[in-house]
Amino acid sequence: MKKQRKTPFHSFTKNTMALILPALVVGCNSNGDYQGQTLEVESASFASESADQRAGLRSNRNRWWVRPKPTPKPTATPKPTVSPSPSATPKPTVTPSPSATPNPTVTPSPSATPKPTVTPSPSPSATPSPTVTPSPTVSPPSTSITAAQVVAAQTAKSHEAVIPDIRYEWQRYPMIIMQSPAKADIPSWFPYTKPAYCTLINSWMQVFEADGNKATNTRVQYRNLKVYTLSQATRKWTLLKNDAAPPYTDTWKYPFDFAADGGDRKESTGGVSFKPDYPRFGHGYGSQTILSNPADIRAVFVSMDTRLILDNANGVDDRDSAKLLTNVGADYWPDKASINNSWSYAPGIGQGRFILATKDWRKATMIVPNGRFGATMQEMIDNPPPLD
Repeated sequence: MKKQRKTPFHSFTKNTMALILPALVVGCNSNGDYQGQTLEVESASFASESADQRAGLRSNRNRWWVRPKPTPKPTATPKPTVSPSPSATPKPTVTPSPSATPNPTVTPSPSATPKPTVTPSPSPSATPSPTVTPSPTVSPPSTSITAAQVVAAQTAKSHEAVIPDIRYEWQRYPMIIMQSPAKADIPSWFPYTKPAYCTLINSWMQVFEADGNKATNTRVQYRNLKVYTLSQATRKWTLLKNDAAPPYTDTWKYPFDFAADGGDRKESTGGVSFKPDYPRFGHGYGSQTILSNPADIRAVFVSMDTRLILDNANGVDDRDSAKLLTNVGADYWPDKASINNSWSYAPGIGQGRFILATKDWRKATMIVPNGRFGATMQEMIDNPPPLD
């Protein structure tokens, strides 16, 4: 199977990455209007891929808004103090009736009243309930993200932390390149033959070490790399693909050279993980998916759950000092036959914001509305994609 080495964002190969920088980058503001900016210098020509490089190309290549841990409400558990109901049983004091009945032998009935010793049952039944409340800490895989936060992330002016050795604009902030799979949205700088519509979509993800990272025993775990599309005809979101464990993550090396196949590790709790270590970073890919009707795409949404885990379970837990970034994106391709043949790389749909992974699950996202159909970021909030 051919291996496609895509660059971290545009799926660029080693030779083409540097030459694409002067490209037209299409952005999207919070109102859903598209705007562009041209870098000052534009490359005169694009270097051709060598036979050796093409032979090695691969066909597939959060601090997010996390719900704060529900503070265990231990103070609420003192309900046992409400159980002084047993103290209400001192009805024996009401039983001075024995004094009225000179038959002292009848009064032993109060001795039967020590039943209050049976009432301590409320204390054991009440205390176990607080131990059930920690269950909320299991729910965070849903990441508690809202559509408004997804949009805010996509339109942010920077990533959550700084990537070392910045050389390209995509390292600075999230971007939108192709708002639709139509020929008209393929950038003018792209050198290959442009089809009327691209009919294949491929999701991807990245893991970078950020400036200031001090952790040496921490990895980034990720799972559930999903791709959704919004139909122009029905205005409904459809899940195209869910890679519970992204097929593979390759190791790349600054300045964006392919370093080695693999580098990820399967995790028993689901998905895979990667440990970035400057100058090495991870670039993984979802499964390719054919678009049955590319002319019907009103928006694209990509999401992935991510968190920090230990590299060595028996080692020091240094996750609190970790600064590791992850993000997601996607590419349009004309079709499978074009991969590494008629096209050796794709211009990309866009990329989401790089978020800092934490010990709790967070969701990295990318959302791209199709302005040609009048879709806006506000619409993405009013008619949000599934966020589970």
